[in-house]
Amino acid sequence: MSENLYFITIIAKALQEPDIEEALRKAFCKIKQMGAEERYAEGFKNFELFMQAAYNRHQITTADHARELIVHLGMGMFEWTAQEKETLLDIIASHPEWKAEYEAFCQMEADNDLTQNLPVIAVSSDKGFAIRKTFEKVPGHESFDGILPGNYKIKLVNTGWIIWEGELTAKDLMWSEAHKGKDLPLAAGEGRPTDEIDLLNNGEVILRTYAGIESGRIEIELTR
Repeated sequence: MSENLYFITIIAKALQEPDIEEALRKAFCKIKQMGAEERYAEGFKNFELFMQAAYNRHQITTADHARELIVHLGMGMFEWTAQEKETLLDIIASHPEWKAEYEAFCQMEADNDLTQNLPVIAVSSDKGFAIRKTFEKVPGHESFDGILPGNYKIKLVNTGWIIWEGELTAKDLMWSEAHKGKDLPLAAGEGRPTDEIDLLNNGEVILRTYAGIESGRIEIELTR
């Protein structure tokens, strides 16, 4: 165990005791006593910094301090050896509640990483309309409803890149204008695009507009 993180083993052992509160009190006393030795001085500073940071955020019990330490280790906020990591994971696994919290956290992190790798497209207008959607599959397409005539921006949220800016007109979106003078059943007209725009001029991002009675919709297709 690194002397700079010597307190981890002491706390881990205390967490295996039946009376965790009492065991942690004794553990913290031991940590303080060892911290008086020169070789553990840096490790004791690390322990104090962690405890002070946790205390400043909110009043919590010693058991909560221990839980927070393990969560921080699980988040990669401290360096460890493979053996140290295995020991701490064993401790977490021995407490069902902590194991559930740890697994939920890991799943949340995995979901976040996955979402960051998926393209997110935002559509906004000069009239306050704003909506974003995540493309779960590429190639794939997503529809944006409630679109009224106006000036729009289409942005790739992941990078902040504005893919397209332009006007969508009543002829693009409103049934009365898009199909004026045409004897076209409503169902057939709603499924037929009124316009198709190659936003990047390379076939990778396609915008299609569809007319509706009170508002239209747009479909954005990502081909790759």
